[in-house]
Parts: sequence; C-alpha cells; structure tokens
Amino acid sequence: MKKFTTLVAIDFSRSSYVVLEKALDFTKKRDGELHVIHVVESSFFSKKEDIDAVEERAYAELSKSYSEIKKENFHCVSGKVKVQVANSAKLLDADMIIMGNSGETHFLNELIMGSHTKEIIKNAQTPVLVMKDEHELEYKNILVLTDLSDESASAIKKAAKFFPKSKITLLNLFYLPTDDKLGLFGFNEDDLGKYQARIKDESQKNIDTFLSSLSLPKEMDASASAIVSSLNPKKFKEESSDISYDLLLIHSTQNVSFFAFDILEQSDVDVIVVK
Repeated sequence: MKKFTTLVAIDFSRSSYVVLEKALDFTKKRDGELHVIHVVESSFFSKKEDIDAVEERAYAELSKSYSEIKKENFHCVSGKVKVQVANSAKLLDADMIIMGNSGETHFLNELIMGSHTKEIIKNAQTPVLVMKDEHELEYKNILVLTDLSDESASAIKKAAKFFPKSKITLLNLFYLPTDDKLGLFGFNEDDLGKYQARIKDESQKNIDTFLSSLSLPKEMDASASAIVSSLNPKKFKEESSDISYDLLLIHSTQNVSFFAFDILEQSDVDVIVVK
C-alpha cells in the first residue's frame, strides 16, 4: 500500500526550516514519507559548479538538524522553482506539497516561500498546503469553498482523507440581485423579498443535496451552508465571520482564478488548494 507522501521545498532560510519541521511532524503522524527539494535557480547557478557537489553540501547542512531525512529523500536540482517542484511532486506521486505563505505581513516571506508560491500552485497538480503561521498542521475545523461541481466533490473527498478527524463545513457563495437592478424589471418590494427568499432556499437545498451525495464517512462531522456574498475576496472574511475554521480549502481548475488567489493572500488561516 502506498505511503502518504509529502514534498517540502526549502531554501535553507529560517522560514523554510519552520515549514520543514511542521511538515515532518505532520507526515510522521500519518506514518508517511517526506521528501525535501532544494531548487537552485538557473540564473544563480554557475556552470563551473557541479550540481552533485551542491547537493552534497546542501544535504550535509540539512542533516545537521534533520538526520532522520534520508539522503535518497533529498532532491537538489537546478532550474525554475515552479517547474521543478511541480515535476518532482508528480514523479514522487506526492499526496501534498507543503510550503510557506506568500503574504508580506507574515513570517514566511522568504524567496522560495514568497514569490514562487503562486507559480507552484499554478503548475502543480498536487494539492498545495500553504502555512500562514508557526503552528502544528492539525486542524479542528475546515471550511471548504465549493461550486457543487464534480471536481469540487473530488477535492472534498481528498480533504476528508487528509484530515479524517476534522469537522468539515461546505460553503457555497451566491449573489443576490439588488432592488435597484430588479426594479428595472418591474419588481416591487414584496416581489423582491419573495425572489430573494426563494434563491436562499434553493441555494441551501442544493448544497445539502450535494453534501449527501458525497457519501463521506459516517463518523465525519460535516455540514453545509449557503450564504449571500458580494463575491468580493476582500469582504470574504466578514461574510464568513459566523463560521469557525482554522483551515480553508479552495478547489480550483487548472487555471487558478484571481478570486482564489485573492482569498489565499488575505486569509489569516492556512489554505490548501486542491485541483
């Protein structure tokens, strides 16, 4: 049976060591296998320097603090970070890539933990867990943004396997037309109220049906909610303030939306992006 496999990209900064330490603990608890990748950017790599020699020195440095990481699980390569991390995750059949935050206001904002985060997410088909703070990678409450699609269902089932002891709340955002717009079509105040109430009821019924169709494990605590939203990422935290969560799951297609990236950047909690 395949072991749960994680991949962590490091640049030997303090931030990347924090990510590595948390990822090691996370992987051990799942009796899994952790791989580490260090990418030497082509623009910084001297042709006079042999990549094998770089790997030897890099592993020697890594093993000073993390002797439990096997040499065969350390990968030192040259090239573009976004390409090499995504390719390595695919070759290793990794279940998850774990990396640092891309925001400017948090501690995880070094080179590989910052500007490359979006690019890795765009390129990788592997779920990417983005740490936003220094804490254990265990979660009590996971909030899942869903569009009720088959792809979203697949992402939710992956999350249930990753975090079987967590409570999962599905959230479907829907937009209500304003009275100004509907007034143009002859809606009066009473018509508007009835129309908006019908949209709310239908939205909740749809997400309840979607949750039932997932056939999640019976022991898993799962619920679903549909809320009115402006669909403005900057207002998302305010609109979802009644829901308690310490991990946000965003499902995306191959082309990650600006909405998803905006939510990722502004989130105060860890985010996992699943394609």
